[in-house]
Amino acid sequence: MQELVASMIKTALTLHAEVERSFQKTSINFHYEFNVRHLSNVFQGMLQARPEAIKEPENLVQLWAHECERIYGDRLVSPEHLKTFRAAISDLAKKAFPRTNLSKFYQEQNPEPLMFANFVASLDDKLYDRFPSQDAMATRLTEALRDYNDTNAVMDLVLFEDAMKHLCKIARIVSNGGGHALLVGVGGSGKQSLSRLSSAIC
Repeated sequence: MQELVASMIKTALTLHAEVERSFQKTSINFHYEFNVRHLSNVFQGMLQARPEAIKEPENLVQLWAHECERIYGDRLVSPEHLKTFRAAISDLAKKAFPRTNLSKFYQEQNPEPLMFANFVASLDDKLYDRFPSQDAMATRLTEALRDYNDTNAVMDLVLFEDAMKHLCKIARIVSNGGGHALLVGVGGSGKQSLSRLSSAIC
């Protein structure tokens, strides 16, 4: 495990340098400014997990890839940039962690969801772990929406795949001390509703 951690730190540094080089600040992408704080946030996110959720080296690599996508990938504003980032992390992971298959999360057709949250086992458990499937994510979030609607004004949300992923991302940010986000979208796209439900889950 020590070798894996050393390799992970080295790969994280390489990925950070690649992100800095590939995504530079412009007048349109004025928030593309990556520094050491973002690198430390990757490991801060990993520290949310407890040992009982990270039983195998593969779990640790998946957690690292997830946190990198949350810190770097979620700041990217175009599908092309996100595709470039995912290709970079996939290539680096193949070289650094040959025993772990991350390609199933980054394949173009029907990728598996790589989504960690602190309500995978139950809404009360707060164990930061990976959802094993999209169906498991849908089951848990449908339960959360039902609980919310029982005690608040009813929200008639359709939990499609992107909405569920956004819920998990917002919940992760809300549960982090000092976490912050800018939700961008047209009016009526669900920014307020997803924020309310994520906050209720937390």
